[in-house]
Amino acid sequence: MCNRRFEMAKPEGSGQTAQMPDSEAGRSQSGVVDAATAGPASDSGESTGLLWGVGAVSTKLDVARPTLRTWDRRYGLGPSLRTPGGHRRYTATDVSRMQLMNRLLDTGVAAAQAAQVACSATDEELAVGVLPSRTVRRPGNRRRASSTVGTLVRAAKALQADELARCISVQLRRRGAVEAWEEVFAPFLIEIGQQWMLGEFGIASEHLASGVLASELHTFSMHHRSHRPVSARVILTCAEDEQHVLPVFALEAALAQRKTPTLVLGQRMPVKALRRAMLARRPAVVFIWASMAQPVGDASNGLDPDVSRHVLLGGPGWSDGAAHSYGSVRVERVHDLDQAVSQVERGLQS
Repeated sequence: MCNRRFEMAKPEGSGQTAQMPDSEAGRSQSGVVDAATAGPASDSGESTGLLWGVGAVSTKLDVARPTLRTWDRRYGLGPSLRTPGGHRRYTATDVSRMQLMNRLLDTGVAAAQAAQVACSATDEELAVGVLPSRTVRRPGNRRRASSTVGTLVRAAKALQADELARCISVQLRRRGAVEAWEEVFAPFLIEIGQQWMLGEFGIASEHLASGVLASELHTFSMHHRSHRPVSARVILTCAEDEQHVLPVFALEAALAQRKTPTLVLGQRMPVKALRRAMLARRPAVVFIWASMAQPVGDASNGLDPDVSRHVLLGGPGWSDGAAHSYGSVRVERVHDLDQAVSQVERGLQS
């Protein structure tokens, strides 16, 4: 069980849970309670910080109250504290577990398995965000991925745009952005490149494959996005001479699935233009993709600690020597999409 169960939980079919009276100490209009003023919590060691009512958690996660109660009743994934007045409340850790549960469900993981992962996550894992693609692997996925790559290659060769779009959309919906990219889309693009070098894959097919994949990743991002770009604290872009932008779109999709706002500036971004964008937006994290070799100094060119303190370098174009601190600016290499997502989320919390 994820947390202690209380026999005094509200009965089935009774509608909304009981609300704490407005006069109760620590009550806020949003349904969030300050534990320091709400009195001692019973039967738990976590008695400091904010406590959340089911309504506040429902609003924060965009999950219906009946669904939250089902998770509690069926999997023990619910509020772990109780106020002196007998009202159950979610702690910050409880809310983090609910967020992880929600993310796992978004990737297609079964509810029971998602709840097991959310309940077993450590405080450190919850703080940085446990990544579904690294935590949960469904049986047979790799075998099915190989077959899907072949299907995508054949569709691209035959210029079957509708079939390409359908297959790509299905993989994103079933696997989530990270797993779909690492196990299907990246191998698909590598296979295209190899066949193109052998003269077995036409330019028209390559352009169609890239265009459809970019379009489906964008559609996926828009579907999962819960923000406007104006709120983004993460900039995703390419190096100045880099035209391969699909990995950036994949990262955008993976972060959108985790409700992390991003601003995508795309390919061939001049250093001066990037710096102006950073000055205007002051992002917490900047991700720069490069598949072609980049001079070591380019990673720090124009960086200002007052603008952004965390820069992530993705792609084979960056050498390991590019990853170190420049003053108070932290520059790191990331080697796959899974790691990029994790480091972006860590950078947002630092």
